[in-house]
Amino acid sequence: MEAALDPLLEAGLDRLRVKSLLLSEYLIYLSDTLLGPLGCRLGSPRIPERRGSHISLRHPEGYRINRALIEEMNVLPDFREPDNLRLGLTPLYTSFSEVWEGVDRIRQVVADKRFEKYPFQRLTVT
Repeated sequence: MEAALDPLLEAGLDRLRVKSLLLSEYLIYLSDTLLGPLGCRLGSPRIPERRGSHISLRHPEGYRINRALIEEMNVLPDFREPDNLRLGLTPLYTSFSEVWEGVDRIRQVVADKRFEKYPFQRLTVT
């Protein structure tokens, strides 16, 4: 267990928090720019001090978008009722290019309406 903490301690909590804020600000910017025109809106607070390392994006088809992301795009969001895609940003190992790629995959699912092939019926675990 101690060895698992070494990278965290080496990076330092202050630096990790700074990166966490930068990652989430970047995701919000990309969401506003690329996903906003497609009906997505921010579900997390915009004020950095009021959020952690998760960003929630809302869309009326959130559940089915979540399913398409998992099944087709190798993106693993967490779905929360009623329409939230919750994206976890782990500053220790999440890169800015991965944030870009994840948002672009969400954009593809929504723009191409890939979610439409998934049923409205909820699975027990998402």
